[in-house]
Amino acid sequence: MKKIRVTVPEDVWDIIKIDQEDFGINNNKFCNYILEKLKFNRKIETEKLLQAQGRAHKKIIQFDLNVNNKGIYYDILKSNEVKIEAEYFRELFEIYCSKFKYQRELFIYEDKLKSILDAIKDENKLKIKYFSEIIDIDPIFIRREDKGNENFLFCYVEKLNSYQNYKLKEMEIVAILPEKMKKRDKKFIESMKKKYDPFLGKAATIKVKLTTLGESLLKTFTEYRPKLIKNEKDIYYFETSEEQAKMYFRGFSKEAEILEPFSLREEIIKEYQEALSTYK
Repeated sequence: MKKIRVTVPEDVWDIIKIDQEDFGINNNKFCNYILEKLKFNRKIETEKLLQAQGRAHKKIIQFDLNVNNKGIYYDILKSNEVKIEAEYFRELFEIYCSKFKYQRELFIYEDKLKSILDAIKDENKLKIKYFSEIIDIDPIFIRREDKGNENFLFCYVEKLNSYQNYKLKEMEIVAILPEKMKKRDKKFIESMKKKYDPFLGKAATIKVKLTTLGESLLKTFTEYRPKLIKNEKDIYYFETSEEQAKMYFRGFSKEAEILEPFSLREEIIKEYQEALSTYK
């Protein structure tokens, strides 16, 4: 028997494992199916089978060139040997859309990302605007949660005397400050790099009762899904922070009941009571 072994990026590994679980296919069957379908034609165009149903597959993107691009537009076409303009732009958009969401976010905010990385490298403090608040921070590193699609800046805020995580897309760089950062808890920072938690919560065992639909939602909602320890029929045990559990199971509504810890259960009850009073 021939055994295939291949190293893939972590993002690809995550998607494959999630799909295997969602589609109920074991690893061997999944990998062999991919090989069988793509061995001579490396394109996935199965959605074309739906065209007979009259499903719309084409939309129009229309935009105006800005001053910079307008000035060099024909040089761009000439340099790329473009014969059909629409095909060139279609390829650009397909390249962008082929990336994972967190990669697209890094691409869109590349200038902001570079400023943060420069400050980290030079050990300078940053002044940022986060929503409406102006904050001085010590930038430490940028990460995303394993099953999340958002990038966070892990930093230290002296005003709060604590470590914080701020979403890259929500922050605005006001200035790179000349003031140098102080040395922080190296051991704690390294542990955060290895096991990153954007919620900065203490890991706990969360006991949840799921309905049949809730069990299906558990497979569907992969973003920020907590680590499953075990399940006993409809009772599931997760290892995660209370903040992450609250955010994740909020979308389950009545299909998930938080049983333990009691403090989290009470917090959820309070939220639902407040929501009910809003609708009344």
